[in-house]
Amino acid sequence: MLTCQSQVAVAPPGTQACTLDIEKFHRTCPVLPDHKPWIVLQGCEGEFYIDHVHPFGLSSASSNSGMIANASVDIWIAEEVEPILKFEDDLKIFRFPVENGAFEENGYRYHYDRDEILRRIALLQIPWHPEKGDPYFSSVTTFIGLTWDLVQRHVYLPNQKRMKFLRRVQTFIASFNRQKCTLHDIDKIHGSLCYLTVVYLGGRSRLPSLSNFATKFQGNDYVELYPPRSLITDLRWWEDILSKEDFYRQLTPRGPASNLCIYTDASTSWGIGVIIDGRWKAFRLSDNWKTEGRGICWLETLGVEFVVHLLEAMGISNCQVTIHSDNQGTIGSMGKGRSPNYHINLSVRRSYSVLLARSITPSLVYVASADNPADPISRGELGKPGDILDAAFELPEELTDVFAYVY
Repeated sequence: MLTCQSQVAVAPPGTQACTLDIEKFHRTCPVLPDHKPWIVLQGCEGEFYIDHVHPFGLSSASSNSGMIANASVDIWIAEEVEPILKFEDDLKIFRFPVENGAFEENGYRYHYDRDEILRRIALLQIPWHPEKGDPYFSSVTTFIGLTWDLVQRHVYLPNQKRMKFLRRVQTFIASFNRQKCTLHDIDKIHGSLCYLTVVYLGGRSRLPSLSNFATKFQGNDYVELYPPRSLITDLRWWEDILSKEDFYRQLTPRGPASNLCIYTDASTSWGIGVIIDGRWKAFRLSDNWKTEGRGICWLETLGVEFVVHLLEAMGISNCQVTIHSDNQGTIGSMGKGRSPNYHINLSVRRSYSVLLARSITPSLVYVASADNPADPISRGELGKPGDILDAAFELPEELTDVFAYVY
């Protein structure tokens, strides 16, 4: 799937992009004359007016606007203007250097510039926003409110927006640390931080404290509750990371797919088993491992975490790895980078701190227990001593009392 992250990560030298923003995206679609009697607005003084364009909020407006935007994309692709990314009213068009292009800039030649691509779809009469978007193609460009550097392969939050979100976090902490807040207060800060995880990947595991707390309101906008300490702790992490002026996310191409056959499984009766490239590792549980919030899904997630630590110990980096698990909860949590369960969320956070540092891209694939070669190991049926995986790592401090022995 083409994304701005993937496109920037593999951009060859000389690549440029330009963002176009459609003005009043949901309010500019003309209405068919036969439909106008049924599209009526009520004014402030109680008078009614026939609307000649789709008003904001009309259920069909978004779909119709999207169809027009899609038409522009289809025409551009037919005219060999691509690749193109579209997100609602934002259109991101890329251009790559060519040998005999009609347009020249900084020693590179291209097939088109901004005026040329607009000329090719001029008959659609799309109202482009005069201030939003980019005035020309550039190697540093905006899209969905973020800044993308195609030379350095960075994505970062513009300073003005960074300060805006920093103040929002600081205001929440100052207003509601040991004070009650409403569901609206939580929804506002949660939505802001979800948006920021495109740049701040480590923030994904700092969101569950907010979403879990939001469920306590049961949808009631008038209830006031005290935010838990864990929520304030996570917001202080956000405050710290948003205070860094030069923070950016490095975008790197995905490494080659590894040929390691990786399986992991867990059982509450014995422990965790891992198989990497035909060699096994086992982690036997202690008698007092189980506490509130720690169940089979947590153990299965620890199995994936242990795989990640073992890959680091083996010196694996810059690659794609497929990890087989028979637990859908674990697969979902690793895919999202977070979990509503506190203990699982910590495991996912530890895993991604290693994965990001090593440029390892994980792909979690479901395997039935009957077909999982790590299943018997997780039940204490260990493999041959000569096939033990020759790699080790130090257990996280919070797990030292969970396991009695590591094979």
